[in-house]
Amino acid sequence: MRAFIRIMAVAMLGGILTACGGGGSDDPVVAPQEAVEISSRFTVTVDVPEGLATAYQSTSPKSKSPLSINIISTAYADILSSLQEKNFKVVLIDGQGKIYRTSTLSGWKKLSNGGYQFDADTSLRMNAILLVDLFNEPEVIIGDPLPKYLYMVPLTSGEVVVSLNSTLAYQAIAKRVVEKGDWGVFLETVVDPNVRKLREATAYMTQINSEIESALRPQLGTLGMTLQNILILTKVKDITDGIIDRTYSEQLGAEGNIEAILTDGYWRLKSFDSNQGSGINANQYAYDGAETRQTDTGWRKDGSTDINFSTYFTYFSESTRFSSNDISKQVFTGGGWQGLFDYDKVVLTTKKIAVMSNSALQGSEELGNNLSVKVYPLSGKKIRYFLSSKDNHHISKYIPAETEFTEDTYGFYFTWQPQQEQYLLCDTRDNNDACRVSAPAQPSVHITALEDVSSNVRASQVLEVKGFTLSDRFVVEFIEDDGFFTAYYWFNIAGDNWDVFTEGTFAPVTLGNTEFIQFVVPDIVKQLDDSYRFTTNNLFLVEDRNFVNIGETLLKFEAFHFAGFDNNAKAQIFSAASRSNLPPFGRCSFGDTSTATTDKYLNAIIECGGDERFTASDVDGLINQHLVQLTDTGDIDTVILKPDNTWKYYINGDRQFNDRTWAHTPEGYLKINWDPAQEQDFDLMAVTSRDRNTNLYAYKVFFSRFDPFGPVINSIFSSINKEYSPFELTACTTGDSGWDMTTVAPLTKSTQVQYQNETAACMVGWDNKVVRFNEAMLIGETGIASDDKALKFASDSSRFLKLSDEFDGDFFRGKYIDSAGCGFNIDIHWKIDENGSLFYQAVDGSLNERITMTESDGLRFTIKAFNHQTRWQAALQFATDDGEVWSDTITFISASDVPNVTTIQPPVVPEGQPQPRPPGIANGTILDDGRACEYVTP
Repeated sequence: MRAFIRIMAVAMLGGILTACGGGGSDDPVVAPQEAVEISSRFTVTVDVPEGLATAYQSTSPKSKSPLSINIISTAYADILSSLQEKNFKVVLIDGQGKIYRTSTLSGWKKLSNGGYQFDADTSLRMNAILLVDLFNEPEVIIGDPLPKYLYMVPLTSGEVVVSLNSTLAYQAIAKRVVEKGDWGVFLETVVDPNVRKLREATAYMTQINSEIESALRPQLGTLGMTLQNILILTKVKDITDGIIDRTYSEQLGAEGNIEAILTDGYWRLKSFDSNQGSGINANQYAYDGAETRQTDTGWRKDGSTDINFSTYFTYFSESTRFSSNDISKQVFTGGGWQGLFDYDKVVLTTKKIAVMSNSALQGSEELGNNLSVKVYPLSGKKIRYFLSSKDNHHISKYIPAETEFTEDTYGFYFTWQPQQEQYLLCDTRDNNDACRVSAPAQPSVHITALEDVSSNVRASQVLEVKGFTLSDRFVVEFIEDDGFFTAYYWFNIAGDNWDVFTEGTFAPVTLGNTEFIQFVVPDIVKQLDDSYRFTTNNLFLVEDRNFVNIGETLLKFEAFHFAGFDNNAKAQIFSAASRSNLPPFGRCSFGDTSTATTDKYLNAIIECGGDERFTASDVDGLINQHLVQLTDTGDIDTVILKPDNTWKYYINGDRQFNDRTWAHTPEGYLKINWDPAQEQDFDLMAVTSRDRNTNLYAYKVFFSRFDPFGPVINSIFSSINKEYSPFELTACTTGDSGWDMTTVAPLTKSTQVQYQNETAACMVGWDNKVVRFNEAMLIGETGIASDDKALKFASDSSRFLKLSDEFDGDFFRGKYIDSAGCGFNIDIHWKIDENGSLFYQAVDGSLNERITMTESDGLRFTIKAFNHQTRWQAALQFATDDGEVWSDTITFISASDVPNVTTIQPPVVPEGQPQPRPPGIANGTILDDGRACEYVTP
């Protein structure tokens, strides 16, 4: 990448030539035909994710569908190392991105390290593409663009890696060629593919692959997916198109006046999203000729607050002082290791170069960096596309998809180069083991001496290597033999299938009094290593604080880059960014499937998600809360998380089983374990959106259940739950009739129509569902009396509506019971109406009542009821559809727990004595109007 920036002025000229007919859409072939017979040898490694390698096996490209997936059982390693010549094809594309010829392959063979080698009748070219089909022969059509179901890589080097990243990168480039009708920044490389330009193009592709790996791959699942599945994802299209547009613009930028830019100030934007929280940081860097200033502003997502930046720290180079607690890394100096801070200062500036030094290095400018800049206009470009890097891609979701920068906005592409060679190491104080290395056979034991990382005898298997683990996929073995220092890189092809993949060199050196081992990681290793964590290929080992640590060497004038914005561009980004631009709250069915994998689950979450996730503080806030779901079958399911990582589960208020466990996963999922004896029985819950005004959560759920008769059942579905605090639920009393203690009747007469309207106004539902009664909720299984329920009323805990599954004509039998005062015990008939209301009537015809559930927190239930008593028709001239509207909160208890009640009869008193006051008090409604205790006075 660092060399590639030198060809951009020519590329800009190439763009002008294209407009005049050179390589434009009128040319069927941009690259001239080879004048002589050409043959080039290529060494290929196929390194695609396991899920994509086993996602499908097709017989025809036309039969592949993004929604049609057939998972096969072929082993991942076997597929990648057992491909045949028929699985490879080389094609060349023209200035419109269309295939104009195929290449003939010869001398094809497998290599011992799992790779392949062949000759092809083409030179190294940016527009010569290797296509790979893992199962069949790649099928192409001359005159068509590149197929979207094949893996690919441009043949700009004799040693290439076919990967998902290379495929996504080249698909995006080819798409742009098709859309624009020319090769853009690659025009000169295609027209004149000399060694220098090809090397620069290879470096550019490596950078694009790295950006895709860091910005996209953590948000992209591959298991059970096909390339077509991948390419239709919004996040994939946004980030890949954005990376190409942004990096093209950076390469075509004009040399900028760094002095003027520092005077005005420039901005770097960063975003973060983890279990600890999410938000945006915006840092402004400026220099007034005497002092460097860095203003750190940010927004941390909190509740429903919209994006609003505030300053949290300002660094002044001449006055701000840091302590040893602020050290973030170390640099080697003549006096040993020197701690560094995260803030730089300007030492001097010219129009072309600014010299920068770390704020910790007083008078050590020889360890400084030269800073230069390219400037490019942003007007007319999509804002999202320029928020596509590893550092800031989380911001793009807050920007409308089509919003563009307007006039007088500019982007900056900075290049910094060390003035001298610099050896950088992480902060190793306080027993920090982040940089320590371990042998592959003992990953938990850190190596303590440099002599323990090299040998004079090569190992026969990876666990015998006297070396160290570089990453999950590479182990380095240093062999010293007769003055030759060879580094062997063992590669984890798949699982535990390790072999030496490539070689390099290493060198023991002494700087001052400190011994180092220096080595250069081959480019091919960096391309294959998804977890490579360094910015450069030049690494070292050193003993520090009694352990061997790994660090990186920045070579003198080695180029590194970062992006920035001018003040106007930053202002437009801030103006456009809002949480109101997120998808509206609701159920998102994308990715719902009965053939689920956890990677499909990740893709569904990303496609459906806004800016919500289960952070640590979110999970803490859910402890002891009621998470209520209304099911399609009419049940009310409730989960309550407990602080000891157990959870309680209720269906319709009924506790289901002993406590199970839950966990907050590193991915930000809530994992609900259903069976302590079966680890494959669990749900993963991820928040895709949230309505904080109503406490509603939209979830994407990964459902896993063990099946003793077949494979594990995995599915993905969507749900919406509501969060309730304990005892938050209260009855909705709007429109209630009230009660007249004098007349023992309603204060206000209500009609059934009024009742229906008031009930609808009080009804709380979500996800197109409402709470309702059903027979299973009230009586369980027919014929089993032990699961029959009774309604217990919060306003009078001595009153019960006891229900049974004894059938009597069109109704079930039951009783209305008062266990206090003089009590009552009324025989009733009841049923559930089609609308989910509970209707009952006294067997003697004296009353009837309709009860409708309006809301539930999973354990308690609010009701709105309509009561009619026949005695009101004569006494109060009520019509048959007139009555009382009243409300309460109920719970369900076992019918067997309702106390037996014997109605107290009026006592016998001597003649002429007044009748005693009944023990029941008339307070209102049939539940407590005292009708059974209205003793007749003489």
